[in-house]
Amino acid sequence: MSRFIRFLTLALTLTCLSCAQTEKSQDKMPVKDTIMSYNKLLVEAAKTGDVEPLKGILVQKEREKLNYWIASWHDSKVYMDGKLENIKFKNITLSGNTANVITSEDWIYEYKSLETKQSVLPASGIYYEMKYILLKKDNKWIINEIKVKTEKKEEKGNK
Repeated sequence: MSRFIRFLTLALTLTCLSCAQTEKSQDKMPVKDTIMSYNKLLVEAAKTGDVEPLKGILVQKEREKLNYWIASWHDSKVYMDGKLENIKFKNITLSGNTANVITSEDWIYEYKSLETKQSVLPASGIYYEMKYILLKKDNKWIINEIKVKTEKKEEKGNK
């Protein structure tokens, strides 16, 4: 009987640990989705100059920085045509209503004329290690801060 109780205790402990791990993995999915949405909307904002679609996932101070960066290119009659080639979520730490995320991202950027859509700068491959800090507000994750930890550039030639 003692052996059975130990077995049952071990089985229940392993089940609880497994459920907790699954729950944590499920908790991280909305965080990943927010970052993926941000990167998709970033590409569109760079083309159109409109950062308003990012309002639901990016705090105002970060939208203002992004808007300034995009406007500087558009003022020069150029836009960034970017493509996220690969993203890896290296670490996601959840603590209450805060998430800290480290990603590695491979991007290809090409700068094009707003008027002709022709390339004005050669395509570049860039590797980033990024840190995203997200806050949960009204049961939704929003990016509060973005930091480039590492950036490495590689010329790719024209597309």
